[in-house]
Amino acid sequence: MAKKINVAFLLTRIREKGGISRVTSIISKELAKDERFNIHLVSYQKREESGYDWDQNLFYHELVDARVKMKRGMLKANKRLRKIIAQNGIQIVVSCGQEVGPLGVLCTRFGKTKLVYWSHSSFKGKTHSKFKVANEYFTTSFADVVVSLTKTDKVNYKKGTLAKKVIQIYNPVDGRLLGSQSTYDADSHKIISVGRLVFQKNFLLLVDVAKLVLESNPKASWHIFGSGYLEQEIQEKIVANGLQGRLILEGQSDNLYNQYGEHAMLVMTSRFEGFPMSLLEGMACKLPLVSFDIPTGPNEIIRDGENGYLIPPNDITAMANKIDDLLKNRERRIAFSHASQEQIGMFGLPQIVDEWSTLFKSLAHNEVSSSM
Repeated sequence: MAKKINVAFLLTRIREKGGISRVTSIISKELAKDERFNIHLVSYQKREESGYDWDQNLFYHELVDARVKMKRGMLKANKRLRKIIAQNGIQIVVSCGQEVGPLGVLCTRFGKTKLVYWSHSSFKGKTHSKFKVANEYFTTSFADVVVSLTKTDKVNYKKGTLAKKVIQIYNPVDGRLLGSQSTYDADSHKIISVGRLVFQKNFLLLVDVAKLVLESNPKASWHIFGSGYLEQEIQEKIVANGLQGRLILEGQSDNLYNQYGEHAMLVMTSRFEGFPMSLLEGMACKLPLVSFDIPTGPNEIIRDGENGYLIPPNDITAMANKIDDLLKNRERRIAFSHASQEQIGMFGLPQIVDEWSTLFKSLAHNEVSSSM
């Protein structure tokens, strides 16, 4: 039997809830079933007890004991990570996201271990953190391969960085959702939005959209699933607009997949995204989709006027009008739901895991190509 390829996914916190953890847990679990690979999960910070259920067949490692910021703990973490790489014969390190990008560079420099930088946000995405921007330019300069989430960002990374190789791999939809036999509830008047309550997700603006929608649709309600540092500010704006009881912050849900099916549509108001898992999950659950047409992500999931609507970014009135249109047009919602069911197959887990397997095998044998 051929020698196994040892791969390590490097994250900030393994059990943290969020898009990076979610998709890494899905892909790593599937790769662990392949006898050609040993899959390691490396957490910069100590694992949290809450979060996703990670596969018990993986190998887990932690780098620092406390919640030490990356700027302070990187050198200590690098020493520990280099030891893990040596002891386990790690051939490939995958840095998952901007924050752990430089740590991936440090632990693989001047060694034989290959580095993959897996971008989880839009290269053109706005951020207040100069540290994160610097991280991305630094990491892409040294990575053996950059993996972008969208076709648009594949071009952006090629043109805007010193990356040697850039390939594109979509995030997969969880197989549990594809296998679901649930039907679309065309009589629901509930709207769902999902995401961390942070600047990126733009939920303060969502309140303005919801005010217009809910005033013209007395039966409707809007439910936001997620948590974050803007929770109090968003709640205060909900109260100030008299929307309490109709625009509801639901917090984190341990059964989010079951929540989708109770709603009439999914709405996303993000300022920027890499490849939004909430849209993908909404599509898998047969929901019509409404999103701002931000630079990357939504326009590779939503076909405008077929399975949802793409709205000019931050246009409150335009978004409210399209949501209102869907709420009042049952037949259109059903048609959009059918269209979502037809399109979801291209994001299936087997195809995407196979793309990761091909990348790892090519790196292990020094055969990686930018045409992948």
